[in-house]
Amino acid sequence: MFELTDKIAVITGGASGIGLAAARRFSAAGATVVLADIADATESATALHGHFVKTDVSVEADVRELMATAATIGGKIDICLNNAGIGTAALISDADSSEFDDAFHVNTMGAVFGMKHVAKYMPPGSAIVNTASILGVMGYPTCGAYGASKFAIVGLTKIAALELGSRGIRVNCVCPSSVNTPQLAAQGNGASEVAVLGSMAGVRNLIEPEEVAAAMHFLVADDCPVISGQAIVLDGGATAGVSPTIVELAEAAYLLQP
Repeated sequence: MFELTDKIAVITGGASGIGLAAARRFSAAGATVVLADIADATESATALHGHFVKTDVSVEADVRELMATAATIGGKIDICLNNAGIGTAALISDADSSEFDDAFHVNTMGAVFGMKHVAKYMPPGSAIVNTASILGVMGYPTCGAYGASKFAIVGLTKIAALELGSRGIRVNCVCPSSVNTPQLAAQGNGASEVAVLGSMAGVRNLIEPEEVAAAMHFLVADDCPVISGQAIVLDGGATAGVSPTIVELAEAAYLLQP
């Protein structure tokens, strides 16, 4: 089950984090992986018997060339993970316009360029998965630029699913909560995000990249032929409602009021 034998899989942001975890999982399932990143992933690609293409996903020409190169490997592309992204942290009232520009150029337009340029190489039965975020389905203070870029991915995923469905191409996105990646570690509000979203969750406060990769694997496999246009939230229950922890914290804060 969930075999990916003879599949060609393009993974942006493949040098680390979720992208690298997905590459390892897909390769183990039989796929030939093409890692794309601005960072050098040659060593990882070689270890997985795959390929590395240096790519800046915010540059359309780079993404166009990535897809053309990947398609020469097996004459097609079966799987595309538009996963590359950056994090930002600032109140809307404090954020410089460049912060919004950067978030949209990398997070949103990277996914747009990926979907635009991969589709022509995809046979019926292919799958695209975009990496959005829990902050693409709910608001969070200090994440205006990041959140807006991820909300856009959720909407674009639904539209692309409608546009590409007649060609037999499925399009979904994953919306993970805090994931244990180098990006989160470098994020200015990373620790507070883990604490807050973890308090909201019913399961645990931090997701591992391999767990996101598992959801991606399910969505791209032939065993999953009818799920399309969906935003799959991976949050340990954080968006399900009010957790007992939040209730306890709120009660404690209320009792401390003068």
